[in-house]
Amino acid sequence: MITQEQMVDIVKQVSGDLEVTMNSTFEKLNMDSTNIVEILIEVEMVMDMDILDSNINLYEMLSVKDIYNYLKELEEK
Repeated sequence: MITQEQMVDIVKQVSGDLEVTMNSTFEKLNMDSTNIVEILIEVEMVMDMDILDSNINLYEMLSVKDIYNYLKELEEK
């Protein structure tokens, strides 16, 4: 499982913003659904697993914590 620190580091890398926390919203970071997909692709490479599927709703992912919780749920399945 990816750690919260790894998650924040990936979002920092994709967003270019160094002030990212788990509670940062993508709106505040000026990120859109394309950026969220980019984050998920980076996470896939770190976790070495497929996480993008037809059930994913990018519009429900409003913060870094939302992506982390989604990944946690995937791990539990």
